[in-house]
Amino acid sequence: MDVESGTQWVDWVQGGVAQCLGVKKNLINVSVKRIGGAYGGKISRGNIIACGAALAAHAVNKPVKMFQSLWDSAKMIGKRNPYYVEYEAGFDANGKLAGIITNVYANCGQTATESPVSAVTLWGDNGYNCPNWKVSMTNCKTNLPANTWTRAPGSTESIFFIEYIMEHIAQTLGKPSIDVKRANFYKNGDRTITGQPLKDFTLAELTDSFLTSASYRQRLQDAATFNLNNRWRKRGISVTPMKYGSTWNGNNFNCFISIFHSGGTVAVSHGGVEMGQGINTKVAQVVAYELGIPLDLVSIKPNFSLTNANANSTGGSVTSELVSLAAINCCSQLKARIDPIKNTMPNASWSDIIEACFVKTIDLSARSWIAPKTTGDDAPVNYNTYGVTCTEVELDVLTGEHQITRMDVIHDCGESMSPLVDVGQIEGAIVMGLGYYTSEELVYEKTTGALVTYSTWKYKPPTTKDIPIDFRVQILQNSSNPSGVLRSKLVAEPPLCMTCSVVFALREAIKAARDEISQGHDWFQINAPMTVEKVQQYCLPDIAQFTYN
Repeated sequence: MDVESGTQWVDWVQGGVAQCLGVKKNLINVSVKRIGGAYGGKISRGNIIACGAALAAHAVNKPVKMFQSLWDSAKMIGKRNPYYVEYEAGFDANGKLAGIITNVYANCGQTATESPVSAVTLWGDNGYNCPNWKVSMTNCKTNLPANTWTRAPGSTESIFFIEYIMEHIAQTLGKPSIDVKRANFYKNGDRTITGQPLKDFTLAELTDSFLTSASYRQRLQDAATFNLNNRWRKRGISVTPMKYGSTWNGNNFNCFISIFHSGGTVAVSHGGVEMGQGINTKVAQVVAYELGIPLDLVSIKPNFSLTNANANSTGGSVTSELVSLAAINCCSQLKARIDPIKNTMPNASWSDIIEACFVKTIDLSARSWIAPKTTGDDAPVNYNTYGVTCTEVELDVLTGEHQITRMDVIHDCGESMSPLVDVGQIEGAIVMGLGYYTSEELVYEKTTGALVTYSTWKYKPPTTKDIPIDFRVQILQNSSNPSGVLRSKLVAEPPLCMTCSVVFALREAIKAARDEISQGHDWFQINAPMTVEKVQQYCLPDIAQFTYN
């Protein structure tokens, strides 16, 4: 049976359909050309549709096409895991951490098969050196549909948790939060929350230069002046630095490349799935670079269960670099066969060289399998990437509405394999995070667990008017990564983890509003997403305040 599926994991669909039909796995052929967005939601949940269509096709012995409306999909498919966190933190008068205790509870829905709660033990320290950790993690079964992986699952929340704690410490001490964060940064040689020693930590220098380029100190003073002069509009500004560990262990991908005579064109089928992240563009660029040929000679073919058997899911931001590494290995094999002929034809074109190889019956196809395995001090993180985000907001205290007046973002891509693709990924991750942290509130019927906010009438993803008015995104210049593929670094998920800066910028604006009624000094709890309704209530509005001066 041939199955075309909108999935991030061809191998799982192949196995799922075979199990559903009660046939051997080698009788199922699965292909994916590309999918329209996924972000983790189509790693396993694509199996539901694939198996349903396959079963119907098997029953009627005819082709069957099946798809869901967005409403039905929203009702049936689980979402990103909600969390509840309890914490205690010990620190000295300068805000230097002594120890942190966290109890993390993940709402998994009806099953916990895809819970990312353990991510707190990998990303939960962000860039901060805390000598003592006690982390408790609990998966909670509820009446919701089983929640699933969503872009930067667990890492997004883990970094938010520690940033929340650092903000709490800063307000307790009456210090700017970035100064407390800066005082707790790791140094090279320190061991992270995983026990792995740091050897590439550059976040301190990156943060210092970023604060200068973003004019943070001046803008902080300007926001304070604005708040003194405006009763019902307040501004807040916040900086979130980020350390994000790239983990290759547990991933396996392959690549198959064929060069055709009569023109020397190249076809590539790799184990990743294109879902808008630019993986096909990067692989094509890598192949063209390695073979020394024009990009227009390279064509990326669909992911197919025969040529890319047993490949892992496309996720975790590592697939683009690992399939590129597999492509490099394929090119190395091909060049080893082609070069002896090429060396005898110094002035020949690529097409003529390939034709000569064909005449001499040289194999012009190659396959590579990549399955990284690191141990000891080289595990679990292969390398770290870094970034900093500064968000400034202006808040209407009476309504809770806000605008992001300016947002500065810098991200370390190493030596980017495709800068335009990477800038697009940074921008997309940031906007996705803005929706997650401000407007995309999920409401469920308490007794049944049915999703109430299944349409855009009540569920509000960000749109054009939610993009920062002044949006400044840059890739770190003169960076490199000796541990990466072609000295690059991953990019798709990490920028999302920095977007929590919007929460803390809003909190600063809310604090300024509460200062007007002498309620801003003490720490007050806030819960994301920071919807208009929540923000307005956090400002503690009271009709008695609405008087003319």
